[in-house]
Amino acid sequence: MKQLSIYLYLIFLTFITPIHSTFAQLGGSETYSFLGVPTNARQVGLGGFLVSSGIDDPNAMFYNSALLGDESVNKVTFNYFDYHTTAGLTSLGYAHKVGKGIVGVGMGYMGYGSFDGFDDQGNSTGTYTANDFWFQGSYTRRQGVFSMSANVRFAASSIETYKSNALMFDLNGAFIHPTKDLVVGLVIKNAGFVMRDYQPNDNSELPFDTQLGISFKPERMPIRFSITYHHLHQFDITYTDSSLKGEKDAFGNDLYTEPGFADKLSRHFSFGGEFVLGKVLNLRVGYNVMRRKEMVTQGVKGLAGMSVGASLKIKKHIDFGYSAAWYHVAGATNSLTLAVATSGWDKRKKTVIE
Repeated sequence: MKQLSIYLYLIFLTFITPIHSTFAQLGGSETYSFLGVPTNARQVGLGGFLVSSGIDDPNAMFYNSALLGDESVNKVTFNYFDYHTTAGLTSLGYAHKVGKGIVGVGMGYMGYGSFDGFDDQGNSTGTYTANDFWFQGSYTRRQGVFSMSANVRFAASSIETYKSNALMFDLNGAFIHPTKDLVVGLVIKNAGFVMRDYQPNDNSELPFDTQLGISFKPERMPIRFSITYHHLHQFDITYTDSSLKGEKDAFGNDLYTEPGFADKLSRHFSFGGEFVLGKVLNLRVGYNVMRRKEMVTQGVKGLAGMSVGASLKIKKHIDFGYSAAWYHVAGATNSLTLAVATSGWDKRKKTVIE
């Protein structure tokens, strides 16, 4: 059974990768890009891309549901990510054991606020709103050291009177070492099709991605390292403004430089470190290379690409997490996570009366 699952996984990766490596693009050409925004404090604090950490966290259903295990079931999780200006992402999730597997259900809503509308003559047309949301379900089954899962997701987007929706699927896997703190994760996410586009002639691209990651904690160190390589199917993910060719800044430096091999390779990596300070408190730090290279303002690097966070566990029933991530010099974004157990609160011993 284990061998069959692995073979099916590799076959799916082999056939789906060439299709999306041809058509998938970055740099604003994709729709439903909100599905690439991290949903919870663990993701945000560990660099944004994560597929191998959180086997006790129900939020794993949002980035690699194969990590869901006995420690993550019977928990309700609520997340809020204060993304940028008026944009905010709210998500909810719940994991429950059903038979020999685990079922996860979740949803997310991204609101962007209100905007002033104008016609092509510059006349005001009032205000309008934009928002995105999704619903998803997952099923996870573990056999030995291997865990496999599949997600199905319905996503919808609305901008003023224009609406779109799509159906997407994820295939996730994980190797979980039986005795060591070592996890390897692989995900194939957002493969599917658009059911309704914004306009009849639109040809929207889904934010397809393939990610491979590893998390490990050396036995004598209080830190768990996480490394994730995203966009396995597409090597060149650089976004550069070629219109700047030949232009120079005030100091005579070229505004455009052709990205080299090392630059292209480095953008695929996201790094995270989790300082395990006992069973109650963890501290997190992350570094997202792609975000750093794309969002640094000319001449001012700041903390773009960096993230920090912490998690606090209260009596095994409540998990609270907070993270801050810097996308640019304008300041940090904030992420809050609250996970509450739905069982195990009453620990009083039962008395049998004869």
